[in-house]
Amino acid sequence: MRYRDTLIWFMLFILSEKPMHGYEIIKRIRELTMNQWKPAAGSIYPLLSYMKDLGLVDIANIEENKVRGGKKITYTLTDKGWEEFRELLLKKSDLYMNFLSFIVKNSIRRLREHGYNEDASLLCNRVSNWTKELIESAQSECGDLKAANQPNKAQ
Repeated sequence: MRYRDTLIWFMLFILSEKPMHGYEIIKRIRELTMNQWKPAAGSIYPLLSYMKDLGLVDIANIEENKVRGGKKITYTLTDKGWEEFRELLLKKSDLYMNFLSFIVKNSIRRLREHGYNEDASLLCNRVSNWTKELIESAQSECGDLKAANQPNKAQ
């Protein structure tokens, strides 16, 4: 996976929350990655222009003289951007779930096998807490999945 492709997907993900300008996108990436990834403006703004050329984003608003005498441009997803976001989300969610499954099923055991019991326990606690939060979020967002997947019966 190339850096640019990952950044495009991440920007689509972020813009799915709400229309934003470039600096907001940079701040949101930093928040979501816990300051582990800090893309430069020199990466974000040309990529927004490229995404606009591809028809993934469009300009929602331009505020004149807002940024050092320049324009503050707010971007929003287009229908094509939403479709690309949807396709990538379905593909990448499997990738990330597989990776997290690998961590839980293999890495914790490997830590213990090599004498890192304290680290393995810490990771177990983190995974357990995250799983509880994930289940609560899934139930809140998805409702009763069994009922939702049942075919509609004629009344």
